[in-house]
Amino acid sequence: MFVTYPAIFYKAIDYEGYVIVFPDFENGATQGDNENDAMYMAQDWLGCVLYDDFLKKKKFPKATPIEDVVIEDDEYSIKEKSFKTLVGIDIADYVKKVDTKTVKKTLTIPSYLNEMGKARGVNFSQVLQDALRQEFDID
Repeated sequence: MFVTYPAIFYKAIDYEGYVIVFPDFENGATQGDNENDAMYMAQDWLGCVLYDDFLKKKKFPKATPIEDVVIEDDEYSIKEKSFKTLVGIDIADYVKKVDTKTVKKTLTIPSYLNEMGKARGVNFSQVLQDALRQEFDID
């Protein structure tokens, strides 16, 4: 599931980097040392913020159209070197990359399925993982 949100990259006055603000999120800000680092940090911040909502199947905030986003003039940034852009992230991919821990689950299946699976060398854990990924519509 790929999502995008507008972000303002404010060019900082007192150091080389950028402060990134997401208008659609309260207290939505991060920073980066240069444009590449700032984009990486913006994507990571977005992933962190959307992580719980994704797992709980909550609706994400509605994204403001980029043309409605205004770069504010303030005393901490250089407005002429600041810019707005869309920041995107595949949230399902992000969750898979950052949450790699495993959890032991005990489950109950009919005896005949257990016997058939053992006889055929079925990896029950992998079958369950594949079925859950399909159920949750994630790759």
